[in-house]
Amino acid sequence: MSATAPDAPANDGQFLQRLTIFTLGLLMVWLVIQLLKQFADILQPLLIAGLIAYAILPPHRWLVRHGIRPALSYVLLLVVLLAMFAAVGQAAYRGMNELTEDEAKIERYHNRVTSIQTSFARLLRDAGVRDAEERLHRATSEFTPSKEVVLGGLQRAAGGFFGVLTFVLIAFVYLLFLLAEKITFDRRIALAFGDVHAGRIKELAQSINEAIINYIAVKMWISLVTALMSLGVFFFFDIEFAFFWGALIFLLNFIPYVGGIVAMAPPVVLAFLQHESIWPGVIIIALLTGIQLFTGQILEPRMAGSRLNLSPLLILLSLAFWGSLWGVPGMLLAVPLTVVIKIVLDHIPETRPIATLMSNL
Repeated sequence: MSATAPDAPANDGQFLQRLTIFTLGLLMVWLVIQLLKQFADILQPLLIAGLIAYAILPPHRWLVRHGIRPALSYVLLLVVLLAMFAAVGQAAYRGMNELTEDEAKIERYHNRVTSIQTSFARLLRDAGVRDAEERLHRATSEFTPSKEVVLGGLQRAAGGFFGVLTFVLIAFVYLLFLLAEKITFDRRIALAFGDVHAGRIKELAQSINEAIINYIAVKMWISLVTALMSLGVFFFFDIEFAFFWGALIFLLNFIPYVGGIVAMAPPVVLAFLQHESIWPGVIIIALLTGIQLFTGQILEPRMAGSRLNLSPLLILLSLAFWGSLWGVPGMLLAVPLTVVIKIVLDHIPETRPIATLMSNL
């Protein structure tokens, strides 16, 4: 009894200490989430600019290896990047304007929806469903928009385009300053923290840089292959706004699991509206699904290997978290931010077990 009595206060003290640490940790997480929400307008374009900076590093290294000066390489890549953004933006704006001003085309699409509903009701009636047309009309009337609703939505989308353009321009300005800061970053770290601590910081930064560069490089090639193959399908079936749909597939393919599926939906719907027969739409669904399976399940694992080393469940949860916090920009940033968190945790001995749990071992 006397040997075990003094241990009780010590155990109580350890429990209270752990409870305090856990409570403070929860408060810190809550505070970080509130700050992320409050400063989203600043952080979103800044982090997107950082993602773009990582994306242009591999072609920058290639240009430098082939004899082009580093500063000139950055200038060339920024000009190409700005031209690509301008081309995609112009195509998107022109397409939306064309739809909002061409009411006859919207009327034709609306009539096509009615025709598809009638054909489907006929199939149900032939299959023995009583009052098929009336039931189908009641079921679809709640979520089938009228011509006026579609036109209003397109006009709002055209107006929202300027918000997207502003976001892109802010991100581009951040990108210019990030690239300028990169030139003297190592020297300032050494002066600020000394050679020993600067070496550890540089080692951590190098691990983060390599992991994100590898991830983005693989994703860029996979997204480009997916977009080009999909673009070929759109051209073959004469789908309107093919370049815009290709650019959308390229961009949303950076969102794991769900991005490619979401990007497929608009051109598939348009295929059913453009063609009188349903078979072009069905074939496009099959081809786009095959392309997504080929690039996502065969090509990407061979190129990426196990370099990302993140649990699939963790990736899905990070998509849900960042998507609920910041929407589409958050989903684009979800995997890179999770990679950064994992690497930082892996370099701290006390949090290394958490990093191990985050891994796909």
